[in-house]
Amino acid sequence: MKPHLQATAIVTTLCIVLALSTLGCNNALHADYSNIGLVPVSGTVAIDGTPIEGAVVFFEADDRTFSYGTTDETGYYELKFNSQVNGVTKGLKTVRISTVASTGERGDEGDDGESESESNAPNAKPTERFPATYNKQSELKVNVSSSQTQFDFDLRSDGSTKASL
Repeated sequence: MKPHLQATAIVTTLCIVLALSTLGCNNALHADYSNIGLVPVSGTVAIDGTPIEGAVVFFEADDRTFSYGTTDETGYYELKFNSQVNGVTKGLKTVRISTVASTGERGDEGDDGESESESNAPNAKPTERFPATYNKQSELKVNVSSSQTQFDFDLRSDGSTKASL
């Protein structure tokens, strides 16, 4: 290769590398959630009148997409669409509530990163406090709309599916 062509090839290669590297800077992809129609959903969860802390609440659509949240010490939850944005898509949802499910987010086992069962007994599996009719075989259904975004569940340890909405 002639020296002037070799220099031109090197300069061209450097320009391409520089251009590609600057494209990645401060140009991160950000999802646009505005067209999904998310609505904020919150509520409380209790069993036999007692608020439940650390229960994971899922609102699942027929297509298996879902929003989730974890109850605080008062049984209060707010649903997330994902780790970046809160909300739920509108429509009919199956509600699943569990004390052994995980959201997959860091720290959902408690403030110290240790679940209650880990702190009490080594190798013990957490015990589900809710009957299957509230989680695996859930019979709880709600219809999320712009005007209906508060869902309180006062559930029964016998598995009856009366929810106060």
